[in-house]
Amino acid sequence: MRRTVLPMPIEIASEKAICFKCGTAYGRRKGYFPVSYAVQHKGVGYLPVCKTCVDTMYNTYLSQCKNAKDAVRQMCRKLDLYWSESIFEVVTRKTTERSMMTQYIAKINSVNYAGRSYDDTLAAEGSLWSFGSEHNDSQNPEQEDAVRVSSGSDDDVQMDDIPEDVITYWGPGYTPDMYQDLEQRRTYWVNNLPDGIVMDVGMEARIRQICNLELDINRMRAKGKATDKLSAQLSKLISDMNLDPASRGDDNSEFNKTPFGVWIDRWENKRPIPEPDPELEDTDHIVKYVSTWLLGHLCAMFGIKNKNTKLYEDAIEELRVERKVADEDDDEEVFNLVFPSESGDSG
Repeated sequence: MRRTVLPMPIEIASEKAICFKCGTAYGRRKGYFPVSYAVQHKGVGYLPVCKTCVDTMYNTYLSQCKNAKDAVRQMCRKLDLYWSESIFEVVTRKTTERSMMTQYIAKINSVNYAGRSYDDTLAAEGSLWSFGSEHNDSQNPEQEDAVRVSSGSDDDVQMDDIPEDVITYWGPGYTPDMYQDLEQRRTYWVNNLPDGIVMDVGMEARIRQICNLELDINRMRAKGKATDKLSAQLSKLISDMNLDPASRGDDNSEFNKTPFGVWIDRWENKRPIPEPDPELEDTDHIVKYVSTWLLGHLCAMFGIKNKNTKLYEDAIEELRVERKVADEDDDEEVFNLVFPSESGDSG
């Protein structure tokens, strides 16, 4: 399969890049102007309007029409960008209204939509050459499907791709992407249920609720909204199903609920810790050293008789030196003891 390579934006050799709308001069285009792979922009690879002006224009349209979809389409018409409702729906699930245009431009710069412009949108709607006639901005569903097929996009899921039994299981009213996400979560929960859990009608209903809550939490987090209440509902539902490890009566539940100090008491008083292997027992003799010279010496000082005192006394005995006592009548022996001759001397 041949791989499509996107053209890299070209940085024109110029000291300044001027925004066509506000007239602001920038030292370069990269970072200040949105990237565009459309054919009419391939000379420089950027839109002629800076990012600040793009956001300002979009917010102006949004405040006028009070509809993010209409505001994004109007921006596409003004900047000659490709418009697709399916791309807009994908962006809607991942961003907020205020950053919608920036994310939309990034999405149409993917391989599937590179080189497209607003002319492609009008051509798909059949209104490219219909001057002076009124048209609905929303695309015909059949024409929109044709655009998706021709673009080869893997990001969008069609309703025809969803099996009938999946729609029956979850009920009507969901988008294709939502059906896909819900089915993935259901497969995960069913495949990871603990042993002993019976899959009955009640269990299936609760799993359906869990999947819906997880989907709602993800969508709200993507929009920057608080999810505390939904998260609490999800935790309670999991606990009610006995899927929480602390609430299950499995082999590990006693260990999880028993405080660590109770386990220490059991090991020390009811089940003593076994002796170490002889080859691993005091390999550096630090235990003997402390028992002899610290505990043994302290015990000897206070007159305590125990095994540490015995170790200390035996060690002292090995190091004790006794000098000979000379007879008082033998002056020569006393002299030799006081002034011993060096070894090897004669005479």
